[in-house]
Amino acid sequence: MTGWLMLVALACAGPVAVAATVTDDPAAEDSATPLPRSVVQATGEGSNPTYAFEYVYEAPAADDLQTIYRRVREADLLRRLPEVQAIDGMFELPRRLRFVTAECGEFGAFYHPDSTEVVLCYETLRTLYEHGQAHQQALGLGPDHPLRYVRANVRFIVLHETGHALVDLLDLPVTGRQEDAVDQLAAILMLRFAGLDESPEEVAENLELAANWLLSRSTGAYNLDAYADEHALGEQRYFNLQCLVYGTDPEGFAGMVEAGDLTAARAAGCPRETRRASRAWVRLLLPYLAPGYEAYAEEAEAYLERSGEDATASSR
Repeated sequence: MTGWLMLVALACAGPVAVAATVTDDPAAEDSATPLPRSVVQATGEGSNPTYAFEYVYEAPAADDLQTIYRRVREADLLRRLPEVQAIDGMFELPRRLRFVTAECGEFGAFYHPDSTEVVLCYETLRTLYEHGQAHQQALGLGPDHPLRYVRANVRFIVLHETGHALVDLLDLPVTGRQEDAVDQLAAILMLRFAGLDESPEEVAENLELAANWLLSRSTGAYNLDAYADEHALGEQRYFNLQCLVYGTDPEGFAGMVEAGDLTAARAAGCPRETRRASRAWVRLLLPYLAPGYEAYAEEAEAYLERSGEDATASSR
């Protein structure tokens, strides 16, 4: 386990700063007031409180989304995402961040800065399941594959939007394209926050499924709007994710190059890319750790020092 992993991975077993709320009460959904003091952690005189995440499952109007809504609510899907669970209460946020499932009228997931909400659309879950079925049939996979496909992609999508939320709420500097930066964060969190029952191979496979979805949405026929879009092209996002996975263990994932999932030329620089992305996000988030996470801050500082020395040595 790398040193900076203590910043995040141990959070699952570390002190829980605040209590989270699950609700589908319309009155609660319309509320814009901060959580009461009983569910925030005091952080000292003159400092900001650490708000809990809140989880909301809005009832859809469309009949064909009712089953999805019930299953999502009964499973408490958002709260059970291991990466989201791990960072709930970890950072000193100036406002409450809510995770919401809702009917949107279209495929998508969004971060709304005005309401401080990460929204996952029921239509997205339906589309992902259908694509998971097609993926299962094309590759002759087991009956549990469509649900695994959905879960892997939901984890990546929600973490991507959470990245936008953290950039907004913490006013984090992003000098490049923000969409690329939060793709990196989503991948890093998935790589570092595996569920207790997930092996490293399963974690990598989850990111492979997320990459598959990004690639499947590309048509290969691009116009000026596609090149000018704030998101990178689907093919580029696909290889960026593959590179981050490969960079964590080049020997263990050598088969990715052999299978053509990553070019040898790109793979050569992936360990450096992965280290650089990890260092950048640790450095950005470290100042905002909530009280109770001092031990993780020390481990993160040690990681930054070690990885910096490694980078210097490899450049000589």
